[in-house]
Amino acid sequence: MGSVVYDCFEAALGSEVRIWSYTQPRYEKELNLTQQLPALPWLNVSADGDNVHLVLNVSEEQHFGLSLYWNQVQGPPKPRWHKNLTGPQIITLNHTDLVPCLCIQVWPLEPDSVRTNICPFREDPRAHQNLWRAARLRLLTLQSWLLDAPCSLPAEAALCWQAPGGDPCQPLVPPLSWENVTVDKVLEFPLLKVHPNLCVQQVNSWEKLQLQECLWADSLGPLKDDVLLLETRGPQDNRSLCALEPSGCTSLPSKASTRAARLGEYLLQDLQSGQCLQLWDDDLGALWACPMDKYIHKRWALLWLACLLFAAALSLILLLKKDHAKGWLRLLKQDVRSGAAARGRAALLLYSADDSGFERLVGALASALCQLPLRVAVDLWSRREMSAQGPVAWFHAQRRQTLQEGGVVVLLFSPGAVALCSEWLQEGVSAPGAHGPHDAFRASLSCVLPDFLQGRAPGRYVGACFDRLLHPDSVPALFRTVPVFSLPSQLPDFLGALQQPRAPRPGRLQERAEQVSRALQPALDSYFHPPGTPAPGRGLGPGAGDGT
Repeated sequence: MGSVVYDCFEAALGSEVRIWSYTQPRYEKELNLTQQLPALPWLNVSADGDNVHLVLNVSEEQHFGLSLYWNQVQGPPKPRWHKNLTGPQIITLNHTDLVPCLCIQVWPLEPDSVRTNICPFREDPRAHQNLWRAARLRLLTLQSWLLDAPCSLPAEAALCWQAPGGDPCQPLVPPLSWENVTVDKVLEFPLLKVHPNLCVQQVNSWEKLQLQECLWADSLGPLKDDVLLLETRGPQDNRSLCALEPSGCTSLPSKASTRAARLGEYLLQDLQSGQCLQLWDDDLGALWACPMDKYIHKRWALLWLACLLFAAALSLILLLKKDHAKGWLRLLKQDVRSGAAARGRAALLLYSADDSGFERLVGALASALCQLPLRVAVDLWSRREMSAQGPVAWFHAQRRQTLQEGGVVVLLFSPGAVALCSEWLQEGVSAPGAHGPHDAFRASLSCVLPDFLQGRAPGRYVGACFDRLLHPDSVPALFRTVPVFSLPSQLPDFLGALQQPRAPRPGRLQERAEQVSRALQPALDSYFHPPGTPAPGRGLGPGAGDGT
């Protein structure tokens, strides 16, 4: 009799649609059709340690598409991963891949199918931490820069002045102001000139410092020992000057006992003679960078002159007392060796304060390494500074100074250190034991982890652990991207890595390893065989040695 064609009509996914046709008036014969529409894939997100599982519960014969993308506030989404799949699936994501704007799109591979979008990580603390770790400041020109990040960030930025020596970067607000930051939007600071000591501080809406980079250090060289002068202009051409120091802004001239106050007259003369570099200027004030190198050179010249006079006097004494010349030469040789050791490579030793016995063991290792051409820094010897600055600021300053001088950071792993690393990497595994206010290892992880995650650790970090306390395989895999040595069995290789690139000859290296081993052995015996303990082992929880 004829045919009926249905062009397009709406129907819900997963529903059963029944279509029938009949004549009007209605006769006995009817045409019926029942169609089961494909179900919407059911998606669940679950966590399992370091991993996140995307569980899609669909029938075995159903085909569907899955896409991961970054949802952008401005501009189109950025696709990250796409695949066509069949049947129930479990997709595993590493927790380091999570960011707040990571979204999931899933749809049946059917014509005109509805696509479902969910963004399950918007409030995940790990995702927000990963976002800041991935954020980078990028210099475009000498005065323009932008913030690179996967997602939008509620943040402000301002300039700060970073003096060499490890002191915290001092914000230049006022006279400059905070600027709102938008991801991938070019920003400019109103500078006349740039300087390697100028850095950008990035903070979020909770006024917490998240990112700091000295953008101009790569193009203009390392930090300079310059003094920043702040000029404030008032009504009727009144102006005042102060020098920015760690203790505050010292007025010039001043009778204070700070370095800038002592050199205040010379700084003012340099400013008037045009030897200072003007960085910023407006109606309210100006910023000037004045070099201090010539004053330091004068002091060194006087010191060298005193050394020459001392050497001449010593030579005269030796000529007058030839019988004692050999003894004097021996003492002079020891002084030269001590001076060479003092100028050796810098090494920053980081550890977890598991207990007082382990701290004594770390102190013995640091003291033994000081006998070599190494300059060792460890929080045990800087408790006063660390209490004044705080563990994070103290470690950040020590790490920057060590790496700028071509030194090495030593991560000394113990069961407590492994537990702390797992806590940072997994976010939810609590480290056993209480950690005191001077535990620099916990504070250091926020700066150490980005170097390992971004591949900057090789050549700048080495790892170590004690033979009977922890096996190197117990160290998290992320930290085994650098050499991890077991002490004292691998002391020669450990010392060779510390003294690179000017490692001594193999024979000399073995001699130094034996020297360190002899100095370290009493502390090891005291730790693993404490008085009154019958068993040779020492129970330290997971990862401890078997005591053999």
